[in-house]
Amino acid sequence: MNLLRCLPFHTAVARLAVCLAICLTLAGVGYAADIPMQKLALASGKTVTIKPLMVGEIAELEVDLVSITAPALHVETAKPDKAVVWMLVSGKGTMKTKGRQFEVEGETIARSPRGWDWRITAAPGTTLHLLRLRRELTAGDKAELKKYGQFQVEPWVKKFSECEPYREAIKSPKTISRTLLPENYVPRMALGTVETTGPDEVDKHSHPMLEQLFFGLQGNDIFVTADSSEANLTEFSILHIPLGSHHGAYVKDGKKMHYVWMDFFMKKEGQEWLKMHTPVTEGKK
Repeated sequence: MNLLRCLPFHTAVARLAVCLAICLTLAGVGYAADIPMQKLALASGKTVTIKPLMVGEIAELEVDLVSITAPALHVETAKPDKAVVWMLVSGKGTMKTKGRQFEVEGETIARSPRGWDWRITAAPGTTLHLLRLRRELTAGDKAELKKYGQFQVEPWVKKFSECEPYREAIKSPKTISRTLLPENYVPRMALGTVETTGPDEVDKHSHPMLEQLFFGLQGNDIFVTADSSEANLTEFSILHIPLGSHHGAYVKDGKKMHYVWMDFFMKKEGQEWLKMHTPVTEGKK
């Protein structure tokens, strides 16, 4: 208590805060917040169910698990002030937008130009599970869409395995990374995957210019660290990397790392971070 008497304040609240900080330091506990995480239940329903995820975690962003059981139809009406990206994580079905029809299954990403509606059904006798990412478009975002008109002509629908691979210094040579949604298709947003087997890791790093979500794909069983916090991200789970935290991921021997990263940049300039991704030349690893 002698330490407290020497401090330039004497309130009970201040003393309590200092005592707590000293105790945490002596115990070796850091000050980082926990890593927010949710486990998805991919259950079959009777029609269409929509479950909100990571509510309030990232400004301007809505994340939902949309489950469609045949023969139900989900109609996603376009909203002028929102961009929508779909990630099919389980099942198979049909996605239609403005006269285009796509037979989809497994792990697939889908994005249509702004203003296009979607009509989605599951294959007969099955349930289709998708993550829906809806982000508010600012006036600046709308101006950016006009700059990149070449990306607003056709839908972007691809299986994860068909997306462009890249390398990154913070990952091992055996890691396979892919860009699912390249920059400028949706303003201030990009998605990709990371795949490897244990033992392996993604080196610790930080990026205060962007918010980030991780989603564990089938078979994923990894540990994500952020400052002094750690979370076990398993398949069909989603977590939020605390903004600005020093974070990384590792996978133990015999386990699989296969997750989607979702980057949401505060400003367009933050996309410079993506220059760390070096595309893999065709035929080379």
